[in-house]
Amino acid sequence: MALTVDQMLEKIGEFYKFQWLLLGIFGYAVFALDAFPIMIVTFITAEPEWECVKGYNTSVCNFTKPIGLTSDDYEARCDMPRDAWRYVDGFTSTVTEYDLVCEKSLLQSVAQSCYWVGMLLGLIAGGYLADKFGRKIIFYIGSATIIIATWIMIFPESFIVFIVCRVFIGLGSGFHSVINFVMLTEFTTEKHRAKIGVGSFYFWVAGLMFLPLIGYFVTEWRYFLLVTACFAIPCLFTWWFIPESVRWLLLRGRKTEAKEQLEKVAAINGREMPNESLQNIESSGETGSFKHLFFNWKVAKITLINWNLWIANSLVYYGVSYGSVDLGGNRYVNFALTSIVELPSNILCIFVANRYGRKKTVIVGLIVACIAALISVAIPDDQSNDGYTGGRIFLAVLAKFFINMAFSGIFIWSTELFPTFIRGMGVSTSSSAARIGSFSASYIVWLIRIHSILPFGIMGIICLEAAIVATFLPETNGRPTIETLHEMVNYEEAKRRSVVMSEVIAISKAEINENTHM
Repeated sequence: MALTVDQMLEKIGEFYKFQWLLLGIFGYAVFALDAFPIMIVTFITAEPEWECVKGYNTSVCNFTKPIGLTSDDYEARCDMPRDAWRYVDGFTSTVTEYDLVCEKSLLQSVAQSCYWVGMLLGLIAGGYLADKFGRKIIFYIGSATIIIATWIMIFPESFIVFIVCRVFIGLGSGFHSVINFVMLTEFTTEKHRAKIGVGSFYFWVAGLMFLPLIGYFVTEWRYFLLVTACFAIPCLFTWWFIPESVRWLLLRGRKTEAKEQLEKVAAINGREMPNESLQNIESSGETGSFKHLFFNWKVAKITLINWNLWIANSLVYYGVSYGSVDLGGNRYVNFALTSIVELPSNILCIFVANRYGRKKTVIVGLIVACIAALISVAIPDDQSNDGYTGGRIFLAVLAKFFINMAFSGIFIWSTELFPTFIRGMGVSTSSSAARIGSFSASYIVWLIRIHSILPFGIMGIICLEAAIVATFLPETNGRPTIETLHEMVNYEEAKRRSVVMSEVIAISKAEINENTHM
């Protein structure tokens, strides 16, 4: 009898040495090629406080204290000569180097968001190419693009070069990030999918924790960038250690290669390869494409709601992260606090997702994040009051905890909602939709210059909307991996039949027992 991929993995190791090795390789890529490039802009495009130059004409600039983003006098310097004020010492950034203030302040958000433009393009192309040419080659091309563009960006003193390189880094990220989660979950069974998938997020958190530590000691932004670029170099040598997806190989009719990959898994895990043959995955021979995401109304509903969830989660996640440095207090501590909270958040996500389901994980995360964001709006914006500042930071940390739980949950949920036939396309387009949220996040955070309640108020409302529409998606916890579009379309009907059959069997058993006792 032929075995499915899941049945084969149950015999040769669902979560053993091979899966740990795979998690280490892809996890390090998340650490060096995701966390650093994405979040470093929080520091290298940050705007320090400004103050009057001592000894300058006091009738022009007469402020005795540093002026921050939420101060009523924030824009006072826009009417002063440039030599009347200066940045408060502490760190350098693209803002201090290119004077991105006053009418040019929006360029800070451009510097942050241009990455997401590149990533959007990379995700759209990467998902299609990964389903057509394989996961491995696309992942490696993306990794190499990030590394090369980062090193180019370090040296030229041109803001245009900075912007262009950030776009290419985003492009590379789109290529490789769509593969990370999919590859990890495809080399295990449903039982361990949440564990190994969310496990890669711990490397993300490690990167976020390490980033402010580097920034604290390396305050010149170009050297800061150089240090993070060095960490990315080992990723150039991952080609020889990354396998190709067994499920993708089967869909392409390359059964011999798929079996060879599983033999490697068995060898590393120290298990014997089963004698049974490997079951083919039915395919029409057609590559999964964008049109299959709208095959009929049921599929289209799942696709559109899924996109909406990714947009909301991404916007709030990055909005809280970017905005943490503007809450008052120490920017490095704030960023570290809103980062380290992801560790217990991911642990809770795994527990809730496996015990109560993916659906409840996402909905609960969104609702609590909504509540935290909206309560923070009610706290007076008085950074001279440590109690108020501490309250806003605490609520930001709470919002980050639960939006991260929801975000981790939607990663798991999405890989299970779409079949292998279009999984790469489904996840890549979902992540592409998320770029609308992450792109918008930097501009929403910029709104703090207009009124302090706007950023978190907007994020709270978005969380509530996403939680409501999430109720219309099916639960996927406990079901085998969907391989074909036919299974996806008929899942609900098959599920209803299964429930009816279970009830019939239960009734029959009860009748048999009753007759036996009689």
